[in-house]
Amino acid sequence: MIRKAVAVLVAALLLPAGPAAAAFADTAAPSWQPRGEAVRGEPSTADAPGLTAGVLYRDTLPPGEDARRYAVQLDATSSAYLAVFALPRPGSEVAFGDGVDLSLESTDGTRCDSAYRTFSGDGAARPLGTWVTRTIGADEPCQQAHAYILSVTRKSAGTSDRAPWPLQIRLTTEPALLPGATPGPAASAGTQTPAPAAGTARGTAGGTDFAGAARLGAGVWKDRVRPGQTCFYEVPVDWGRQAWIDAEFANAPVTGTGGFAVSGVRLEVYNPRWGFVTGATGSYSGRQTSVTATTGTVAYANRWESLDKVSAARFAGPYYVAVTVHRDVAGLVRGALPVTLRIGLEGEARAAPRYDGDPTADLGLPGEDGSGGESALRLAGFASLGTGTVLLLSLAVWAASARRRAAG
Repeated sequence: MIRKAVAVLVAALLLPAGPAAAAFADTAAPSWQPRGEAVRGEPSTADAPGLTAGVLYRDTLPPGEDARRYAVQLDATSSAYLAVFALPRPGSEVAFGDGVDLSLESTDGTRCDSAYRTFSGDGAARPLGTWVTRTIGADEPCQQAHAYILSVTRKSAGTSDRAPWPLQIRLTTEPALLPGATPGPAASAGTQTPAPAAGTARGTAGGTDFAGAARLGAGVWKDRVRPGQTCFYEVPVDWGRQAWIDAEFANAPVTGTGGFAVSGVRLEVYNPRWGFVTGATGSYSGRQTSVTATTGTVAYANRWESLDKVSAARFAGPYYVAVTVHRDVAGLVRGALPVTLRIGLEGEARAAPRYDGDPTADLGLPGEDGSGGESALRLAGFASLGTGTVLLLSLAVWAASARRRAAG
């Protein structure tokens, strides 16, 4: 009797959800939540809080305010990289020119570097990041051991969502080369597109941020990305090698009268220190489409090249692939969009430069060993089971207790 009751309840819980539940499951995509130590940037350089290399920081950036400023103390031998990501609420309104403006200056006002990234024509929020650098080398500014100031400014139109943007901030450093070590030549971005990776596709599940990114190698991978969602993947790229990423977005039955999302699908690539490398977008109408992005061939001397895509490919290590499906795709098709990632690695691996120290010392991230991301997925899976599972487990415990009583 008890076993039959449990079986009936299990069957009821495993029945397909109704339309409302299915719609919620299709649209309630998880998003990047900033991790790490809380910090509050200040408008005045005199009050700017200090940042430490290798520590993840989180802050917020309201609209209409002066820049948030942070202090960093740098030596005279290490290059330094400051990456900042704005994480507006998925589905919130952003305009063409909305974005983040970064500047790195010495306390005497010398500008070391600046960067500005916008949402472009998307009209919808997604994780948006860029970096500024202090590069050690001849003819580069800001070579002294000194205090420096990072300024972060939000650009927002009056019609955009007014909620504060969560920020993720990361400072990393890179030691100099050993005395007498040569950096070798710079490498081009490549002139030929290789044939797309072939073979049987393997399933994967993209993470919500860099720390939880799914680790992929060369080959073919399949995932599903919901409208309004950005999924992250990690691809290791060695010195002398170049990654080619082709993202194929499958066809799907349209739900309305047709139309298309102009920037319906997006592919972006970031380097191991979260510097933006390159990106590509495509429109989506329910018909299959694809976009392609490549890294430069990784070489130490790329840092002095003028082309951003080449300059950003200055380190070996994990390169991050971000795949975004525009929220407007939800009005064209129902549910998550099947995505196939074809990843190719070209070129011959070369010996690493001879560093005077460990160049990866600052690169560790919470959950990067795989346990954090997997635990989070398991936790999300348990949480998604909800009250029905709690009821089922309670009934199972009751049944076990009843059997023990009967045996007694």
